[in-house]
Amino acid sequence: MNFDAAREEFLALMHTLEEDVPHVQHVARLAAHLFDELSDLHGLGEQDRFLLDAASHLHDIGHSVATTSKGHHRESARLIREHGWQHFASHSVEIIAQVARYHRKSPPDLEHEEFAALGPLERQRVQRLAALLRVADGLDRSHRQHITHCSVEILPGRIVFHLSATNPVPNEITSATKKSDLAQSVFQREITFSTHPAMHQ
Repeated sequence: MNFDAAREEFLALMHTLEEDVPHVQHVARLAAHLFDELSDLHGLGEQDRFLLDAASHLHDIGHSVATTSKGHHRESARLIREHGWQHFASHSVEIIAQVARYHRKSPPDLEHEEFAALGPLERQRVQRLAALLRVADGLDRSHRQHITHCSVEILPGRIVFHLSATNPVPNEITSATKKSDLAQSVFQREITFSTHPAMHQ
């Protein structure tokens, strides 16, 4: 895969359809950082990180066509699948679409036709990447980018997300806690959040 050309391609689609660019850019940064911080647990590679970046930038494009916000995650997946991609193979497009689809609401389930159609390794990739995107999206629940940094402490039975924030973030904590359901299942650890005031240099 030509990462530079592929990145230009998904960013072009994002800029065409996305209604809140700062939000998805912030979520993408958080998701990539969580990917790096949790690499010892998920065991995924560079291409998976890239697919997560694409899904993070595109997870909300369904708002551009959804009649209500409730179904925008499924519309995002549909728009990703139907786009005329030049630099992504079809199996990569499907991973991106499903990770974007599972950024909210129900986690991946074998009762979902598209998820069940994947092979076991691909299902595992979707679960792990979607787990990270769900938490990252929850951490910008207000769409105000209040959380400036997140470090991760991995303990035997728990993962602690240490958050630096410019403002109180009760909505973010509530949302990220709710959306950590998949991460708790995937990583087999309780997930908690701790906030600290952002330090200004």
